[in-house]
Amino acid sequence: MAIVNFADTQLQACFEHNLAEVDAADELREVCALMVTHDWFRMLEGPHSERVHDTIDILLSRELRSGLQRWYRRPGASLSTEAKRVRDHLSQLAGEDFAA
Repeated sequence: MAIVNFADTQLQACFEHNLAEVDAADELREVCALMVTHDWFRMLEGPHSERVHDTIDILLSRELRSGLQRWYRRPGASLSTEAKRVRDHLSQLAGEDFAA
C-alpha cells in the first residue's frame, strides 16, 4: 500500500476519513478513498480545484497506477455517467485506457 500524504490538511483529513470508512480489498482501499475524496472536492469546489488536481496527481502516480487500473476493471463494477467521465478524463491524462 502506498503512503498518501497531502500538504493540504483538509484534503488529508478527508482522505483519512474516507480511508477509514472504505470497505474494499486492501489493494484498492487507497484508490477507493481517493476516488471518494476526489468526488467530494469536485462537487464542493469544481473540477478545476487545486484539491481535485492533487487527488488526480496521486491517483495517476506510479505507486497507485496499477490499483487504479484494477479499480476500473474490477468484476461487477457499474459506473454512473459521471464516474465514466472521470475515468475517461483520467485515461486521457494517463495516456492509457482504464476502460479496457
